[in-house]
Amino acid sequence: MVENIEWMAKTFGQGRVGFLTLTIGDMDAGGRFRNLRDRKEAQRRFHSLLTNELCKHFQCGVVVTERHANGGIHFHLAVVCREDIRGNIDFDACFPPKDRFGKPTRKPDYSTANEALKREWAYFRHICRRYGFGRHQLQPMRENGEALGRYLGAYLQKDWMHRWPEDKGARCVRYFGHWSKEPRRQGDRRRGPPFNSRFGWMTPRSRAWREMVKQTVMVLRYNGAQFTEETIKDVLGPRWAWKMGKLFKHVRFEPGEWLDAATRLAILEHNAAVKAFWLNNGGDPNRDCWCHVTEITLNHLRPSPEWKMRLAELELVKDVESEIRKGLRRLAKRDRAKAEQLRLVVEVADELCQAQKDLHNQNGGIMVTAYAKHYTQRHSDGIARAIEKRGRRELSQRHPGSHEPDRTDISN
Repeated sequence: MVENIEWMAKTFGQGRVGFLTLTIGDMDAGGRFRNLRDRKEAQRRFHSLLTNELCKHFQCGVVVTERHANGGIHFHLAVVCREDIRGNIDFDACFPPKDRFGKPTRKPDYSTANEALKREWAYFRHICRRYGFGRHQLQPMRENGEALGRYLGAYLQKDWMHRWPEDKGARCVRYFGHWSKEPRRQGDRRRGPPFNSRFGWMTPRSRAWREMVKQTVMVLRYNGAQFTEETIKDVLGPRWAWKMGKLFKHVRFEPGEWLDAATRLAILEHNAAVKAFWLNNGGDPNRDCWCHVTEITLNHLRPSPEWKMRLAELELVKDVESEIRKGLRRLAKRDRAKAEQLRLVVEVADELCQAQKDLHNQNGGIMVTAYAKHYTQRHSDGIARAIEKRGRRELSQRHPGSHEPDRTDISN
């Protein structure tokens, strides 16, 4: 961060570099300003201000998020303005020292500030309230880029001292804008900071992660892949780190002698975890992993045409299986309906058999036909005809010489 701010001051000039402080909060019912303590809401407001205003208003800049001792969220920025805001300003007159309550010890005198700086102040008075921000202050860089970078680093240290549990994983430093004096052409990607803009921890596991990424990139470049740190998103996609993390669970890496002891031990632990995962999931005991780092290709991180074809075939198979399952469910539903109809037929036939036991005269067939007509009103015609047919057949078996009545007898 310090090197980037130094480069910013040397490239664009110290007169264009400014230090901006933004407080965020709302007014309570009594008219008193209350600092916002919710980091997610603070990040949401600042992201809205950054994308809609700051990225268009400044050339580039560095943002440091600080949680104050009282829990409030502040943002400190080193920005490059479009004009020279330094001029012949008197810092002691414009920015007098503050007391322990944060109030100026004397009234500021802004007569030495140039017009460009006053326009910047007017601009922030206009937009800060619109995006939910409170007090703001923009002042030119006092000494040099190194001093300003170390000053922002002190705010970063204060944020670490007062972090809340909900701040875990939150980004503390970010960069924005086009870091080049050459104008940005339409359609071109914004150029990032000249020095490493990613904040990295120096724990053994983090160093091991960077070493595994390094070995993967070396193998891919050896196999013909052409990409750099700036174009890796174009080749592997914006989620390349997530893809590598998923792949590394199945890959064994080399704990080289060029590594320090702690990093080498972290890679050995990773290889042991990969081997355990491989064996627990039914892998070949003669192998230690799914693949070695030297076997990684772009197909593992970026689908090739063959893989895309296989994925399309798998999607087609899934669609066919889904249609088959739907058809089987429809057939099962139809079978259940037929079984229910058969159950009703059997139930009614049993009732008829019970009724036929009470028939002892030759005119019992008339009663059977009338009974079937009664059920025709309750059931479908097909079931009623089956009932009537079965009743007649059983009646003829019980009384072979009985007279089978005509259907017209029922109407009479």
